[in-house]
Amino acid sequence: MSKPNPKRLRRININTTIPQKIEQDLRKVSPKPIQDFRLISAKSGVHVYNCLYDGTPAVAKYFENEDDRREILNYRILARHDIPTIKTFALGKAAFVMEDITLSQDWRLGIKEDFTDTDVAKSLARWYFIFHETGETVPELRTLFFEFDSITKENLEMLIQKLPVAEETFNFILAHYGKLRELINMPSFTLTYNDFHWSNFIVRKDKKAAMMFDYNLMGKGYRASDFSNVCWGISAQAKAAFVSEYNRLYVEKHGHDRTAEEKAEQRIDDVAGPVYALIVALTCHGNDPNWGKDLKDDATSGNLLAKAKQLLM
Repeated sequence: MSKPNPKRLRRININTTIPQKIEQDLRKVSPKPIQDFRLISAKSGVHVYNCLYDGTPAVAKYFENEDDRREILNYRILARHDIPTIKTFALGKAAFVMEDITLSQDWRLGIKEDFTDTDVAKSLARWYFIFHETGETVPELRTLFFEFDSITKENLEMLIQKLPVAEETFNFILAHYGKLRELINMPSFTLTYNDFHWSNFIVRKDKKAAMMFDYNLMGKGYRASDFSNVCWGISAQAKAAFVSEYNRLYVEKHGHDRTAEEKAEQRIDDVAGPVYALIVALTCHGNDPNWGKDLKDDATSGNLLAKAKQLLM
């Protein structure tokens, strides 16, 4: 989700009941007043406001849809297990209030240039290491959203219908569906962020720390999947810095690397990842011909089929 530019923020007349719903929801968990709402964005049932929480500038987020409210649960999980993230003031059932980073003396929002900054990449690697290490043992893990649960026989048949030029690829995966499901469940699971983008993290102004926020897609998965998600869009130098720092921390703690585990996870992710992304592209973004173009090309060119055969035969 794109974050708003605070410089464009303006006070508006709010012709909506959402601020009242936020107040009612949070009143059940906190007696502190929340007021002076200013709409930042409203998209797909997610409403974001600047506000005053007990007189302190803050950001409030409200979710109309039940599925999106898992982000509130995810913030509770992070707090319960001391995983660092943006400060939250109150967590309700449909809304929560968090710190306004645009007014922080120590932190700033991520910017596009961070994708080429090796210092920021190292700081993000340190956050991801804590996130993954802690995430392996959280008791809530088994109940969380898992991207590859969307890879069902029904969704594979849907892909054949919507992308018939890749019929051979999806028919092959369907024919080996049982083995694919078995392989998907073999690696160790941990918490995964799944939505890496510069607009979804904050950076300490001295660049010595960074951390993600916006946890709507957080769930369980493989470390390698999160690695792919991070490294796909950043520069080669930033990628090298991220991987090097993460691996250093892992070896320092465990006395060995996880090369074998990462290769096994990556082989599965190289097949299951694009299939999941195509399911999203052709259901949630079906009216956008440009969304997922590279994924479609991979499926129709034979590249995805070749990887599927290497994995499943």
